[in-house]
Amino acid sequence: MNPNRKKIVILATEPSGDFLGSKLIKSLKEKEKNILFYGIGGEKMQSIGFKSWFPISYLSVNGYYEVFIKLFKLIYYIKKTISYIKEINPDILITIDSPSFNFRVVKKLQFLRKKSKFIHYVAPTVWAWKSYRAKDCSKNYDLMLTLFPFEPKYFRKYKLKTFFVGHPIFYETDFNYKNLKKNIISFYPGSRINEVKKTLPIMISLIESLRNDFPNFQYKILTIKSLKNFLLANINKLNIEVIDDEFEKEKIMKKSYIAIAASGTVSLELAFANVPMIIVYDTSIITAFIINKLVKVKYASLINIIFNKEVVPEFLFTHFKKESVLKKTESLLRNTFELENQKKHFFKLKKKLLLKSKDPSILAANKILGLK
Repeated sequence: MNPNRKKIVILATEPSGDFLGSKLIKSLKEKEKNILFYGIGGEKMQSIGFKSWFPISYLSVNGYYEVFIKLFKLIYYIKKTISYIKEINPDILITIDSPSFNFRVVKKLQFLRKKSKFIHYVAPTVWAWKSYRAKDCSKNYDLMLTLFPFEPKYFRKYKLKTFFVGHPIFYETDFNYKNLKKNIISFYPGSRINEVKKTLPIMISLIESLRNDFPNFQYKILTIKSLKNFLLANINKLNIEVIDDEFEKEKIMKKSYIAIAASGTVSLELAFANVPMIIVYDTSIITAFIINKLVKVKYASLINIIFNKEVVPEFLFTHFKKESVLKKTESLLRNTFELENQKKHFFKLKKKLLLKSKDPSILAANKILGLK
């Protein structure tokens, strides 16, 4: 092994982080050829040659109760990850999102910071809850890279170098998909198995009801490769198409008339593809109770949070009922005013977040490699 090669560990344990990680690796390679990459990543990172220490499906879990019941497995993988990083002794450690996993790893590796630079990509939502994490990050990291322009101030307050770089999905040049729209209703049940177990049964029931009233529409479920078999096993003999191919998913999203999606980054992707949507989410009773007590914002969707009003309908926790979502879906399909109102806000959102001349992944790579 060439001792002069830079060693970078990247930890991305969620599909959204895997997407960011794949873009970041490409940009880092463009900037500096002599890099060895290690760590944890998903399908997208692995598709460009990254070798993950273990499948991210082992680690992709959220919620207090959900984490608790997998606690011993998570502790095992945290210890294993720490052991691998100690052995590698990297020049740079980059953690992407997933604070429940990544922050625990980083806290145990602070002794490496004499040689290594620690970077976190995707700020924890300290503006919504767990504000103490901003101070913790300032102690445990050398650099924070954020997706949204309003986030750096929360970390700079504690003297942590923090820069807004944006999200790669904002670096598109053509979001005019108006003429591509077809009679497609797309469903996004989530990227974690515990989410899908909650959302899928109601989504299947919705499709069955909507087919009766709107037979001219096509109904498609979009997912990731690691969850496709689970979905197929749970839709039984119902004739619902489940798509996991990335190219096909992108085409269907752009052509969708409306979408029903589990809360997450997908809401921004839909907004930038000009697709009106309904956001849903459910979790365990324990986790829902804690979230309702601690979260400081009124909304789950980032679109609604940014505009501080309900631009897209949300049905969360006990409000996520088939009858309620069905009624709102039928309203959207029959009321073009509601659809156009969402699209007007999506246009404003693009103006706020679109980075026309700077690729966010290249900005992130520049900040990482330029860190002194």
